[in-house]
Amino acid sequence: MKIALAAAAVAALALTVTAAIPARAAENTFADCPALPAGADPGQWRCEVLDSTATMSFGTVRDLPLGPMRLTFAEGQLDGEYAQVFGALRSEPVALPGLPRATVRFGYGGHSDFQSNDQRKGEIDLVAEFDAPYLPRDCATGVIHSVLQADGPTKVVSTDPLTLEFASHDRTMAVPATENCGPLSRVVNRRLGLPAASGTNSYTQTTTVRLRDY
Repeated sequence: MKIALAAAAVAALALTVTAAIPARAAENTFADCPALPAGADPGQWRCEVLDSTATMSFGTVRDLPLGPMRLTFAEGQLDGEYAQVFGALRSEPVALPGLPRATVRFGYGGHSDFQSNDQRKGEIDLVAEFDAPYLPRDCATGVIHSVLQADGPTKVVSTDPLTLEFASHDRTMAVPATENCGPLSRVVNRRLGLPAASGTNSYTQTTTVRLRDY
């Protein structure tokens, strides 16, 4: 697969996180590379690992630096067409302003598409997962659909191994109200300003991408 194809797809995305294992705990950069689908030719596939630093504003929470995030997926050709397989999305929790002793991390919401086109560089569904001594374990927002736009071109940082870098943003996402947060749901939503409509939230990030052939 040509580097140009990989660059287009990696510029595709980065938001970032559902596994409980933090990004820095993955000693092997490519440990989360997924198994390829049946019938796939490994010579036409590569694994991509995206490490991101990001800042997000939503509801009443402004300019929140997020913890390290790592996204892993595979892309290639299957039956003559572009295909992709999701691997993992990991991040570390960060303190959440507005809620005492609470943290937030962003988890995978079940959908992703990392192939870029004229409308977007990539898209992914996420959930904001909250943790605090007074909240149920599965307290989180509803699904956040994020569509990422590029901020400038993708840069080649190294060719051995192939390493790319790009910046991206999303200023159109809506953040739903919380779910499964128990008796304090209304308090949490009020403190965080949720639900937060499209146009009131923002996400910016810088991403380093490392690529490996299968």
